[in-house]
Amino acid sequence: MNRSGLTVLSLTTLLGSLLVIPAGQAQTVTGEELANAVALPVFNVDASGTSILGRADDMALEMHRRRVMPVLDTEEVALPEADTDVTPNLDIDLDGEMTPEMMPEMDPEAMSPVEISAVDFYNRGVGFYNEDDYARAVTSFSAAIAVDGDYAAAYVFRAAAKLAMGDPTAAMADYSTAIYVEPTYPLAHYSRGALFYEMGELASAMEDFEQAIALNPEYVEAYDYLGLTAAAIGNHEMALAHFDSAITIDPEYAPAHMHRGVALIELREYETAIAPLSTAIDLDNDYAEAYINRGVAYYRLGTFPAALDNLNEALDIDADSTEAYYNRSYIYASLGRPNDAIADINTVLSQQPDSVEAYMARGTLYSSQGNNAAAIADFNRVLELDINSGEAYRQRAVARLDSDNVIDALNDYSNAITLDPVNEGIYKGRADAYAIYGDLPAAIADYTYAIELDNTYTEAYAARGRSLYESGDAHGAYQDFTHVIRQNPAAHADVYYYRGLTLVELGDPFGAQSDLQAAADRYLQAGEANGYRAVLQHMSQL
Repeated sequence: MNRSGLTVLSLTTLLGSLLVIPAGQAQTVTGEELANAVALPVFNVDASGTSILGRADDMALEMHRRRVMPVLDTEEVALPEADTDVTPNLDIDLDGEMTPEMMPEMDPEAMSPVEISAVDFYNRGVGFYNEDDYARAVTSFSAAIAVDGDYAAAYVFRAAAKLAMGDPTAAMADYSTAIYVEPTYPLAHYSRGALFYEMGELASAMEDFEQAIALNPEYVEAYDYLGLTAAAIGNHEMALAHFDSAITIDPEYAPAHMHRGVALIELREYETAIAPLSTAIDLDNDYAEAYINRGVAYYRLGTFPAALDNLNEALDIDADSTEAYYNRSYIYASLGRPNDAIADINTVLSQQPDSVEAYMARGTLYSSQGNNAAAIADFNRVLELDINSGEAYRQRAVARLDSDNVIDALNDYSNAITLDPVNEGIYKGRADAYAIYGDLPAAIADYTYAIELDNTYTEAYAARGRSLYESGDAHGAYQDFTHVIRQNPAAHADVYYYRGLTLVELGDPFGAQSDLQAAADRYLQAGEANGYRAVLQHMSQL
């Protein structure tokens, strides 16, 4: 799910482990004790998602963000050695009922059955959970709850097990029950907040994280998640403040440093972002996500070799990281290595065969290589997966126009405009298609609307000038070409060439001679022989 506004690809694991309570301890543990003794369930969240690299030029690809549902993960916790005379080897069905075969072995002379405490069942659930046996963990936590209906910790960790089994609805119910039976339990508020965050209920998530902090002002992870939630609503300055609070409490908490760097990337403070990302790496040298995001910062700064080094480091740590492959493809593209970029995207697609972003990226790369058939096939696949992708229509239109399929290109541009009616680039693209098709009035109308959307769009002015010239409006064409040259005296040779032709039409041979000479110089410098010859031919006729 793509909720965070962060540029990051993934959030580091919030390390922790379940508490095993000694069998001789009281069955009910207070919320305050649990807050201090029970470590957090671990939620692997895709950062801010950290970011993907954005478009630097025509070779760059769309920004990609990914998020995964939280997955509880714990360090191995050793169960206390059981006294076989006290703690029998029990199991309970999901309803908390003991079946005959699950009854403890007892001495036939025994006068009374052995009593099993809620804590015993809880500890048993911990053991199953750490063995990734989530169904039996749920069974044991349910047994603890059957013995003690107010056992908040059992509700929280049963929720974690249910979440691991892919049932967030049941997990949410258990988190809420834990809060109901023990409103002052910080872990319950934090855990429910993390699930609200993943479900996109950001206001509710923020309330739970704030409540967790109110109950435990030193709750580093809650501050970190609060920062992620602020980033998800686009308030990166607020996110920075929360990450700073987490760092103040625990300067060695690597995730907060990484997320701080990611927030700075979102604020386009790329150079400043490198320091906190480097700190995260210093604290945890195996932090693949931090390397990825530091690579993003270097990419944004145009330091492509350093960006590539960081992405390679990330892949050395996690060879299966689709985020790293995806990001590295941007860097390869910017380094002029499109085949390597495509190879990385192919790796992504081998793991995520329905990735819209990957197909878009590969299609863009194929277009840049002039492989329009392959590009169109990828954009077709994007539209199969997402019929409302205006960018796929636009990119397919470009590939079709480049393949001389003007009619289908016009249809694609029109579909793209329907989905994105205020994008000046799409109007300019459709205008180019109309001009090639020979419908100059339609082309001029689209160029004009593109200029109305962005009056600094010099490419649209230049293209409209040519269409006006070809439609016989020399005065209007002269105004457009002059506007472009005033904005950029180093404009392309074509602009000077066509203004020179326009001046010929307007009866100004001396002005035409000057512009055509300027065009000739630029064509010659750029090695454009055809343009140079065309200019010389016109100059010979003056």
